[in-house]
Amino acid sequence: MLYHDGTSGAYSHAEGHCPTGRVSKIGPPLLADPDHPFLVHRSHLQKMELGKSRGSSRLSFVTRLHREAVLQEFWCASLEEAEVQKNLAANPGVLNFKEQFTRLDFVGLDGDESYTKIDIHVLLASGEEVLVSVKYDEKARRSSYLAEIANIASQCSPDVADRIVVLSRYSFHPAWRDCAEKIHYARRGWDPESDRIVLEAANDLSPRFTLDRLIEASRLDNRAWRAVVRLIGDGDIRKHPLDRFESGLVCEVAA
Repeated sequence: MLYHDGTSGAYSHAEGHCPTGRVSKIGPPLLADPDHPFLVHRSHLQKMELGKSRGSSRLSFVTRLHREAVLQEFWCASLEEAEVQKNLAANPGVLNFKEQFTRLDFVGLDGDESYTKIDIHVLLASGEEVLVSVKYDEKARRSSYLAEIANIASQCSPDVADRIVVLSRYSFHPAWRDCAEKIHYARRGWDPESDRIVLEAANDLSPRFTLDRLIEASRLDNRAWRAVVRLIGDGDIRKHPLDRFESGLVCEVAA
């Protein structure tokens, strides 16, 4: 089964390749303009490009992939895609991603030539690139579909990506999904001053501290809570990936 449970930055894969010296076509996200932090960087897609059937949803998902990054718009063919993007964005190991960005040509299990447009092309902070096929949960676990993806992955050049995974929103642990939602909303805001003050306060505390203690030390109250969520989402402050944002949460500053 292919899944990412939120407990590490490693993705299971059908067929993998070692990272190459390629230059990514994605690159890191743009930084927000401090004078206009709520301007949205529009998707590379046109809305009418989406959808493989008349029943496909077409919705816009807007988020920051880092607390200082520009707000990015992603067009999604389904709510499932938007939810997977939200969960990927909450992983500090994810640098950037693009939707419907990469086409793969392959020979199917039936011997016919075909192609697929990958739902999400992910660039990791490690430099690895992961292609994500998003399906509703039942299909994401279906052995016949996973066999199709394994076949496609075996024909994917290492110059394109390191591996392919299949994900639904339920591939992520419920606690991870809850944290991802909070990181998404905290990043939608903009408060670099609070982020700086909270990180400085964290560095002045003992190696391990609670969320309550950090908020108290920062003297920023509600602004501090949102800043902690952003800093954890970016990996500057760490917690166990499946610990929820609660008062007794134990944290530490990243090395």
